[in-house]
Order: sequence, then C-alpha cells, then structure tokens
Amino acid sequence: MRHEIKKVSKIVDELMTLLLREDTDEVDFKVKKEQDHYKIVVTDYNTKFTQAEAKEFEEYFNVQRQHEYEEYFWQLVGESDCDVELTMIGAMVDEAIVELRGNDLYMEIIRKI
Repeated sequence: MRHEIKKVSKIVDELMTLLLREDTDEVDFKVKKEQDHYKIVVTDYNTKFTQAEAKEFEEYFNVQRQHEYEEYFWQLVGESDCDVELTMIGAMVDEAIVELRGNDLYMEIIRKI
C-alpha cells in the first residue's frame, strides 16, 4: 500500500510519454479511485497506432502482476526509452483492455489496491 499514488502517477506518466512520443494530437486521461482499485482510462484520438500495436500493448499489460518486483523497481518507470517500461507497467497492473475504437486507441487499466 506504500507509495500507491506515486505508482499510479508513474503508470500515467509512462503512458503519456508513450503517446506523445508517437506524436499524438489529442489524448484524454481519466483516473478514478474505486473501493478496491484504481481505474486508468486513456483515449488517444485519431491514433497513429495500428490494431497489431494495440494488441501488443494489451499483451504487455496483461501479464501477472508482480508485487515483489514492483516494490523494488517502480521508481525506475519512465527512466528509459524502451519496451522494458511497458513490461514494468504490466508488472504493476492487474488487467487491461486495449483496443481500437474507430480511429481512437482506447485503454482501460486496472490496478487493485
């Protein structure tokens, strides 16, 4: 439970960096704290990502959460420009939906408290 808000912020920061790096024109983020989890909803309007990339993101984010791993390494998220960051996010979240909806990339990410 330690550093929970900072961990959620790191996840949001890394997702924002990913989208801005790909020259997104408009993106919405919504973070909602529920009773037993945080929900992060991201919409990248008129995305440049493909269906294959959306599926790849979903695979990165839907690995089993690794509590021990995240406790030691969550502070490093955002410190490099490689796919390791996406793997780290996957280790910090419990489930994710990533899909193209028309021309928009939609992500819904759940992190249980």
